[in-house]
Parts: sequence; C-alpha cells; structure tokens
Amino acid sequence: MELHEAPEIYEKIIYQDDVKENQIRLVVSTFRGVEYLHLRKYYMEYEGDWCPSNQGVAMLMDIETTKELFIGLAEIISLAESRETIEKYFGDMIRDVYSD
Repeated sequence: MELHEAPEIYEKIIYQDDVKENQIRLVVSTFRGVEYLHLRKYYMEYEGDWCPSNQGVAMLMDIETTKELFIGLAEIISLAESRETIEKYFGDMIRDVYSD
C-alpha cells in the first residue's frame, strides 16, 4: 500500500470540479502507525467511485506542522479579509471546537 492509499481517519472536500471530475481533499490517515496530513487530488473512476491520485502532498501530522499550516492559511486569509470578516466566518467554529 502506498502512503496516499492509507485508510482515512478524517477527510474534507476542499474543492470539486464536476466538469473535470476531480476533487481536492484534506485527509488525515495513518500509515505504518504514523499519522499524516494530505492535500490530495482525487479523480472519479469509470464506476463512479472517487479514488486518490498520486498528485498531492503528504506531511507528518504533528503539532508543529499543523500549527505552521494553520498560521500560513490564517495569514493568507488575513491579507484578503478584515478581522471582522474572519471572526464572522470562523469565530463560531473556533468556539465550538473548544467548548465542552
């Protein structure tokens, strides 16, 4: 089994192109006992099933890597949007993640 074929423990479709029949997914999987975070292109097979391609990136899923990814995405968003807009779209989600 290749790393991009490892079973998923989390996945989210980030982008879908129905014309080209492909998706970009954020996936967390475990391979040989190690968790990885993937940003991977998926394609639709002739039978209609979505399958991972070998196009994408996989990185070790640890606090440092995910922190740096989060910081990078937050910086990109903050360059394009105001603080109020960011809080509007992400405030509830962040509060929900940390509420008991």
